[in-house]
Amino acid sequence: MAIRLTASRLAALTLGALFALEPAWPASAQGARQPDLAVMKRDYRRPPPRTIENQALVDLGRDLFFEPRISASGKTACASCHFPELGWAVTDARSLNDSGKLTSRKSQPLIGLGYAGNAPVGWDGRSASLEAQAKSSIATGSMSMRETDNPVKVEVIEERIRSTPDYVTKFKTALPGAPINIDTIVGAIAVFERALEPTVAPFDRWVEGDENGISDSAKRGFALFTGKATCFACHSGWRFTDDQFHDIGTTTTDQGRGREVKDDKLNFAFKTPTLRSVALRAPYMHNASIKTLDDVVRHYQKGGINRPSRSPLMFPIQLTDQERLDLVAFMQTLTGAPEGRSGTR
Repeated sequence: MAIRLTASRLAALTLGALFALEPAWPASAQGARQPDLAVMKRDYRRPPPRTIENQALVDLGRDLFFEPRISASGKTACASCHFPELGWAVTDARSLNDSGKLTSRKSQPLIGLGYAGNAPVGWDGRSASLEAQAKSSIATGSMSMRETDNPVKVEVIEERIRSTPDYVTKFKTALPGAPINIDTIVGAIAVFERALEPTVAPFDRWVEGDENGISDSAKRGFALFTGKATCFACHSGWRFTDDQFHDIGTTTTDQGRGREVKDDKLNFAFKTPTLRSVALRAPYMHNASIKTLDDVVRHYQKGGINRPSRSPLMFPIQLTDQERLDLVAFMQTLTGAPEGRSGTR
């Protein structure tokens, strides 16, 4: 469910960007644009869970997601970089790949990706789908031992799964008549990943009518998020992401989406992550450069590095100390308990 940005709200956002460039813009004027909370709560209401069409395939994908034998070394699984209890993310700034070396970026969270449609996958969107991402990781990427003298061919990994009786039985049940190869392996993993629903959070209960579901501070934070602070411009809808790429001024070395698509206007742009379970996975950003949620809000207050590629949605904003605390309190209501329950083995 995408947030409905009306023409009036977009106009207000644009005017806000223009006025924010004026250092003397009074806080009272900034605070005058309050959203209709009833409308915004409706726009952030989560839909019913996605229908599972092939539970056996989801179960097979879950097994393979936690299976180290699909990596070259036989020691690294998809779950090595995506922990269920952390919202299918990590707290490490960079994870160890199958070659024993650090990855170039922090692992992204996987929850809610079943609702992302055809959006490209990854911080820079280099993979067209979850299937493509998993296949690349196993064949030539972080699970392939590509940075060693002993990389392992995909055919070897396929044979490991084919020669395991338990997997043979599960493939026959989930995909009758289909071969066991890299494509069916990553296909099953992708189906499992799309089934990773964020656990119902305090925010969801509040949206559904439980006024005691979140604190008054968090309610004020939601009003700021969808109004004065303009966070909604990128973190839209119940998953709190537009699945788009933006330069928010955090890096000077990694060119992100711009390098991938050879477009200078998208230099330093990275995919908007979901804010579901965001409180669990500090530090933040693609490069783990910001330690806490409070620091994240401070970054947005400053507006990030000002350069030609910086998103037009990024501009300095004026917040009081209490408003910053309220925004953090709101983001802390987006974590379910326990997160990852449906995916653990």
